[in-house]
Amino acid sequence: MIKRSINFVKRNVKKHIFGMSDENPNIREFRIKGVQYAGQLYINGEIYIENKGHIQIGQNFQANSGVNNNPIGGDTVLRLITVNENAKIIIGDDVGISNSTILAWEKIEIGNKVMIGGGVKIWDTNFHSLDPILRTTAPDTDVKTAPIKIDDYAFIGAGSIIMKGVHIGKNSIIAAGSVVVKNIPANVIAGGNPCRVIKPLNI
Repeated sequence: MIKRSINFVKRNVKKHIFGMSDENPNIREFRIKGVQYAGQLYINGEIYIENKGHIQIGQNFQANSGVNNNPIGGDTVLRLITVNENAKIIIGDDVGISNSTILAWEKIEIGNKVMIGGGVKIWDTNFHSLDPILRTTAPDTDVKTAPIKIDDYAFIGAGSIIMKGVHIGKNSIIAAGSVVVKNIPANVIAGGNPCRVIKPLNI
C-alpha cells in the first residue's frame, strides 16, 4: 500500500510539475519522433515536432506553445523541424521559447539560458535558389544553407527572424521585429531590418 502511494505521488509530481508523465502528449511526441531530452521539462501547450535528423533539448526547458499560453506569438505553436537526416537542432540548458519556429537544414545551436520571444523564426536556409530559373524548376537543388549559433544568455525579442549563417554573441539582446542577416557581437543591444548594433550593454 505504501509503495503504491509513493509511486502515485511520483507519477503526479512528474505530470503536473515537470510535464514528464508518459501521458503527456509532448513526451509521447518526443519519444515517437526521436527527440533527446534531459531532466525536467516545463511545457505549456503542445509542440509540433518534425524530426528527420537530430533534435536535442537540455535540462529545465521551458516552452509556451499556442495562443492560449502566449498570445504575443500569435495564433501559432512552437515548431521544431529538422528537414533531413544530417540536420541538427541543439538546445542548451535553461532555455525558454514561446510560439516560435526553429527549422534546421544544417545546424541550429542555442546556448544555455537563452530566451526566445513569441513569434520568432530561426531558419538556417534560404528555402529557394536565388536563380529564377532554378527556383522555378523542380527540384530546386541550388539552396544556400549555413549553420546558426546563439550564445549563452542571449535574448531574441518577439517577432524577430534569424537567418542562415548568423552568430549571436553572449548576452546580446535582439530587439523585437528584427531581421538578423549578419553576426551580432557579444554584449550589445541590436535591432532593425537589417539588424544592426544599437549600443553596448552596460554590464
